[in-house]
Order: sequence, then C-alpha cells, then structure tokens
Amino acid sequence: MIILSIDTSQSASVALVDTDTGSVIAAEQADDQRRHVEFIGPALARILAEDAQPELVVVGIGPGPFTGLRVGIAAGIAVGQARGIPVKGLLSQTAIAEELVRTTANESGHPVLIASDARRKEVYFSVFDSADATLSAGPFVAKPSEVASVLADAGFQFDAIDEKYGRGFLLYPDVLGASSSESITDPRAEYLAFAAARELAAGRELREPIPEYLREPDAKATPVRESSLK
Repeated sequence: MIILSIDTSQSASVALVDTDTGSVIAAEQADDQRRHVEFIGPALARILAEDAQPELVVVGIGPGPFTGLRVGIAAGIAVGQARGIPVKGLLSQTAIAEELVRTTANESGHPVLIASDARRKEVYFSVFDSADATLSAGPFVAKPSEVASVLADAGFQFDAIDEKYGRGFLLYPDVLGASSSESITDPRAEYLAFAAARELAAGRELREPIPEYLREPDAKATPVRESSLK
C-alpha cells in the first residue's frame, strides 16, 4: 500500500511510503517547530509530485500543541477529500516507537518512555513496548517533575525504564534524565506510515483523524457579553 503520512505534533514531517516493499518514496522534515503552515503546503506539493499515488492518508493526531497539530490534520483531510481516499489517524509518538523497532534490536519487549514538548513547561509522554511499538500506557501530559508519579499510577516505575526518547528529554534532562539517543527527537512521517501498516496488518483499526490535545487550547473564544440595551 502507498501511504501519504503527515505529522505536525512537534516539527512538521511529510512522507510517501510503499509499505509493501518497506521503501520511502519521498520524505521531508522541517527543522523549525513553529513554521508548520509555511512548510506543509510546499512539502506536500513536492511529495505528491511523485509518480506513486497514495491509497491512504495517515495523520499524526498528537498529542501536540493546538495550532501546529491541526495544520497537519487539516492538510491530510484536504488531500483525502481531493483524491477520494480515506484519511486515518494514529498517535504521533507511535512514529518514534516504530523508528526504534526498525533501527534497534529490541526483541525483549521492555518498556520505552517517549516524551515530547507540550509547551507550558510540560511534556506529553507515553510508554510503548520496544518489540512491536504497541502502546502500553498514555498518552499523558504533566510537568517533568510529575512524570514519575503519573507513571506509578499507571503501573510503571520511572527509574526502571532504561530507554527514553523524544524532545522532552532534551528540554528537561535535569529532571527526566538524558535521552537514549539525541538523534531520535520528533515523530517522522515515514515511521508513522510504517506504524500504521503494522496496525492494519495486526487487524487493528486506525483512529479517526481527530486531534488528541489532552488539554484545552491556549487561545479561547471571547465570552459573548449580554447587551446592556434591552
């Protein structure tokens, strides 16, 4: 299957992947976490100029900051509607778990902690199985100092998890500890596509393209005031 995948939960990423052959037809990753709109349109145009035609669009549904996350989801829905192909969602941190499965030899199935930047001096975090990239707990959002207690409530001991990945560990190493690999930082769209293919092959349904915010957006609508002229 040819999958077009998009993730804007952290830095923006777009990829076109042939999951049958395991090949990445084209992929682009932005360096800037805050220029999703400027990146996504031109990147999609270049990716979709490839001869291979996508049969499915998979978007990362977060968790992630409100504005950036909805850019990627909206773009994916627009492509799906324009081309008449389905659009599905997958938790963004699954892409990092899938990258670990594909680039490291983790057959024991031990837990891996992934933490991303949630702004407001908080992190989004989840626990995945290192053998098959399945979600074990989460996603959660909390201050770095609260991560251990949240994990304890979910049945995991923070100090017992040896492998830790994601931008959250680069931002708060004094509290969370060092990342196991500084090169594995943000979700990459090509691994999101491979993770989606893994889910489908296992007979699990993908989610709808609905953002997973975990909290209210920073921007709120202004309350409507009752007119004093009645």
